[in-house]
This record gives sequence, structure tokens and C-alpha cells, in this order.
Amino acid sequence: MTNHKKLTANLFDFKSTVQLSSSKSESNRALMIRAYGNFDRHIKKLSDADDTILLRDNLELIDDCAKSSIPLIIDCANAGTAFRFLVTHMASKPGTWMLTGSDRMKERPVGELVEALRKLGAEIDYIGEQGFPPLRIQGKNITGGKLSLSTSKSSQFASSLLLAAPTWPQGLELELVGDQSSTPYLDLTIAIMQHYKADVSQAGNRIVVKPKPYQNIAFTAQPDWSSASYWYEMVALSKGGELLLQQLDTQSIQGDKVVADIFEKLGVHSHQEPNGVRIFKMENFVPEPLSFNFRHSPDLLPTVAATCSGLGVEAHFSGLKNLKYKESDRILAMKNELNKVGVRMEALSEDEYKLIPAIKLPDFTKDTAVVFDTWADHRLAMSLAPLALKVGAVQINNPDVVSKSYPNFWNVLRKTGILK
Repeated sequence: MTNHKKLTANLFDFKSTVQLSSSKSESNRALMIRAYGNFDRHIKKLSDADDTILLRDNLELIDDCAKSSIPLIIDCANAGTAFRFLVTHMASKPGTWMLTGSDRMKERPVGELVEALRKLGAEIDYIGEQGFPPLRIQGKNITGGKLSLSTSKSSQFASSLLLAAPTWPQGLELELVGDQSSTPYLDLTIAIMQHYKADVSQAGNRIVVKPKPYQNIAFTAQPDWSSASYWYEMVALSKGGELLLQQLDTQSIQGDKVVADIFEKLGVHSHQEPNGVRIFKMENFVPEPLSFNFRHSPDLLPTVAATCSGLGVEAHFSGLKNLKYKESDRILAMKNELNKVGVRMEALSEDEYKLIPAIKLPDFTKDTAVVFDTWADHRLAMSLAPLALKVGAVQINNPDVVSKSYPNFWNVLRKTGILK
């Protein structure tokens, strides 16, 4: 059985409606709060992403086996959020645990979080390389206290601690130090904690969580702005596309709503309507060199890089140094894949790259489709697929990786008729 998907351009002018996945970022945070509060109320519109389902199932397994004296192995595959959130959860829940993941997960650093938890009294040991998974955890009651923490590699380290802090007798006073990244995700964590009535406040780089239990309040996960980016890309690469992204809200608490501002520069206008956000291709759009900083929105780099490639836009990208710690080394992956259509990404520094578009994109047919590898990374698959609108045909290897965040992506794409 072949494990690839061939896509050819079908419609260059289109008008359709798109159903997005629910936000896995919102869903994962709500699941953790539900576990910390021992709530039985279900989360409405919980994401169907693999990462969210894995986190939900692992939380249930941990709860069922917490009293066992036999070490329980929890496998997070390549779900970075689940792994980082569970480190704190397991460290502060009596029991004997081993937390592991895929080979790629074992290359993703977790040292800053482990050291922070050790300062609070947690018993965590590395099984292999220092600073990386897997971990052996002897769970115990943590009282909380004061900490300094660097989130230069991931804001999820801070989110992991904050989500647990309302349950600690002393709460948590957290000082963020060093070069901060992805702070909108930290803002999202705080917003959802406040929804559940946690007493959390932030002043500059100092976040204080008081020991006040969460309340069992209804929560509904909203459509995912990160997933919306691929539909923005399709409109950008079209001649006259128009899509209604159902139930999407420009006032979302998700940081990746910056998609709307980014794509305004790439020829796509957004208009909020009662039932979602309508996006459409601007008339007379003229591409020109652009600059983008992805320090606080790293998940958008693959989509923007692919869009600039398709439009022939020279671009300067910065805020990239943490992308090597994602599901794949996304800079290396995008550099290799875009080179297949004549696009170059040149390093200016560890943090900056310049995208140089092809003088002319090659033409492909169904029989000669450019073959894109996905590097086991869902965002590569979904960002490279729309390039069929510019090169004629693409083949996406291992297309099922999209299930990590947007399991229904290919079905929704088929229904729009944009690609076939």
C-alpha cells in the first residue's frame, strides 16, 4: 500500500466553506486543568488531534495507576506539549513513573523544566542523555515556592509549571529570565487558568499563582488559528479564492491569530462575520520583499515560507533558532523541500534566514509531480500541499502525519475542490 497523496491544481478561482479543527493548544491546557481539579465535566469541542487524544488517554492511565508500586511507563510519542505538561503532573503526583517518547522526542530538550522542578523538591532522573528524555520520576507532594526559569527553548516549560501551581500549598512565584520565546502561548495558558478561576497575575517577567483551587467550569475549545494558516495560503496562491473559515474569531486568545496580519501582507484580506472569518484574495496584489519575525509564532514558519515561495516573494525570516526543536528540524526540512522547486533558504545567522524565490517555478503534471517528504511533521505536509496551485502537481509522502493536529485536513480539502 502506497503511503503518499498526489494533488493537482483543480480550481484557481474558488468560493467555499472550511471546517477547522479545534485548537489543540486550548484543549491540552484545559485537559491538564481538568486533571489537576479532578473534574468530571467534559470539555466541549475537544480537539480530535492525535496529540490531544494521547494526552487525554495518558492522563486517564496515570490516574488509574497512581497507587501502583510498579513503575508505569508513559509514552508521549512525539507530542512535545504532552511530554512537558506531564513532567510536572507526574512529579507532583505520588507514584513511580517513567516518561518517554519517540526517537525524535529524545532529541528535544527538557533540562530547564527538570531543573526547575528539582529546585521545588521533585525527584527526577535522566535515563539517557542529560537534559533530554526519557525521565524516571518519583512523584511526591510539591509545595511550590519561588523559581527563576528560562523559556528560551520553549514557553511550555513555564506553562507546565503554571498549570500545576494552583494545587501547590505555596503556589508559585515565577520569574522568567533570558530570551523569551512564544510568549503568546504563555498568555494562552494564563487566560485559560483564569477562565477556571485560578488566581494568577503577571507583571512584566514575574508571574504569581496563588494556592487557590480551580473551579469546575464549562469550557469550549475554539477553532484553531494555526490550522487556519493553510487555508490562508491556498487563497494567497489562488487567482481569486474566497473561503469562509467557520466559527473562527479574530478576537481569539490564541497567539497565532497573527496569521490574519501576516497574510494581509501576502495579498489575503480577512473579514469577521457572525459565523466565522471570510478571507479572500486582494485584487492587484503585487509581491515585494518582506520581513517576518517568528519568535512568538514559530508554527507559522512553514506556511509563510511555502507561500512566499509560491508567490515569488523574497523574504527575510528571523526568530528561528528554536525551530530545530520542533517535530522536525523545521529550518532544515523546509530548506530541503523548497529547494526541490528551485527556492533557496540561505542562513544569515542561527536565528535568521533569507528566502530567495525561484526565477520561475517548475511545472509538474500528475505523472511528474514534485515529491515532498514530510519529515514526520504535520505542518510540513499541510504547508507544502497548496504549492500544487503554483507548480501544477505535488506528491506528499506520509500524508497521515496531519492527524497530529488536523486529522480531517485532507477530507476538508477534497470537499473544497481546490485540489484534486
